[in-house]
Amino acid sequence: MYEPDVLVIGGGPAGVAAATELAMLGLTVLLAEQRDRLGGAIHRAYAGPGKNPLKVLSRHSNNWKFLTQRLLQAGPQITTLFETIYLGVDGEGRFLLDQRAAGRVVSVRPKALVLALGALEIVLPRPGWELPGVTTVGGMQVQLKETGQAPVGSILLAGNGPLPLALAAQLTAAGNPPVAVLERSQPFRAAFRHAVSAVNSLRSWGNVSEAAGYTLRLWRAGVPYQTGSTVTAIEAGPQGLRVTSQLANGVSRQHQVRHLALHDGLASNNRGLPAGDLAHVYVVRAGDCREVLGAGGALTDGRRAAHQVAQHLDLSAKPASFESRLGAARRTQQALAVLGQAPAMVPVSETVICRCEGLRRADFEALQGASSTREVRLVGRFGMGLCQGRFCARAVQAMAAQAPLPFETGDLGSSQPRWPLRPVSVASLAAYKSI
Repeated sequence: MYEPDVLVIGGGPAGVAAATELAMLGLTVLLAEQRDRLGGAIHRAYAGPGKNPLKVLSRHSNNWKFLTQRLLQAGPQITTLFETIYLGVDGEGRFLLDQRAAGRVVSVRPKALVLALGALEIVLPRPGWELPGVTTVGGMQVQLKETGQAPVGSILLAGNGPLPLALAAQLTAAGNPPVAVLERSQPFRAAFRHAVSAVNSLRSWGNVSEAAGYTLRLWRAGVPYQTGSTVTAIEAGPQGLRVTSQLANGVSRQHQVRHLALHDGLASNNRGLPAGDLAHVYVVRAGDCREVLGAGGALTDGRRAAHQVAQHLDLSAKPASFESRLGAARRTQQALAVLGQAPAMVPVSETVICRCEGLRRADFEALQGASSTREVRLVGRFGMGLCQGRFCARAVQAMAAQAPLPFETGDLGSSQPRWPLRPVSVASLAAYKSI
């Protein structure tokens, strides 16, 4: 039986940084990644023929070169399993992994577990957001990175945060600039009200130069960047989608497009993850599943997690401090959050809230009198679908606060979640083996 010192879940910047740092500290590592290659969302590899037609920013490519070089240096200290899903831990301390390609579940007994599962993209409910042709900005960006080709037809990007701006520039470089980027917040006005945040947002030269490059590309392509603009309705039409947006001054506009990509920020992907140690195994989180700090911050946080594990295992490793770099990344993210504050979105009665179960706000309003999160979930079926509340729980909690009804997203899981955390086939369970 193979018993590594540390099991690392997630092959993005944080996971690879943690794995390589642990290897440099003399520990053996099993690195499990759900896709067929490492990189995460930020370093999603081009899977098409020939050379990648999209240019990767040098600071991101340099970070990835640094990590891949450390992977080579680690050699046999790191064993990598691709197309492998973390399922949880059983009562005897065996951590269960679903090897999708091999069609089997395997188990491993590490001394420590590093969870580096990345961030969760937030998309708030809008009338018509469940229609074909509507996707997330993150999803469209992954498609663009893997194929090197922009979706065919007119594209509108809408929501809140810097990611739509990045995707707009990448679509432009790929030959299909979006018809517009609609930003719900008013960051330029906010900069006058929050001068400290405005200054802090400019202290990261890498982020500033990246944003400036995106803005210049959109300006040259004539792509409108409209602030204070909220998508209020999405309707299906013979030519695709008819999207209605409203400016802060109340003026409405319409766009006829083929594709609409929505994005309302990022949140730590901690649903279903343990709050503490599991089966006497030390557990630490790294990267965006602990705190959203950006790609560079995730790399640093992965290294921090490795040293935290080493300290717990009483290794005589030289102490290392990463707080200065993490503090800088945190300061930038907090400044962007202040400048990007957007007005709340209140879904109307017929807006679909839970796409898994097809539940609308009206279905939630029919639950008046529910006495607990469990009752809202079991009777109303909110948070009972395939995503287990990952995408609807935030909106349900906001509606519950207005009702008022008891609903806490943390109550959907527990401090010691049961496995499997993800769907697994009976055939894979039947083929179980220890590694």
